[in-house]
Amino acid sequence: MIHDAQLDYYGKRLATCSSDRTIKIFNVAGDAHVHLADLIGHEGPVWQIGWAHPKFGHVLASASFDRRVIIWKETQEN
Repeated sequence: MIHDAQLDYYGKRLATCSSDRTIKIFNVAGDAHVHLADLIGHEGPVWQIGWAHPKFGHVLASASFDRRVIIWKETQEN
């Protein structure tokens, strides 16, 4: 079950969180919707997510039933 869904500041990325303890990131710009990543790290259902302002980069916060908040930051792979 999906508990929360949030678009980033520009409305180009969608993050969803759910009872399966994962966060899914999608690129929703244009007509194509592409799954970009699954973020795994919580030990309980993830209840809420929120994007930071873009001046901080691609940063997402998530809160879970495991009583933890995780700050996720996108990094470039070389």
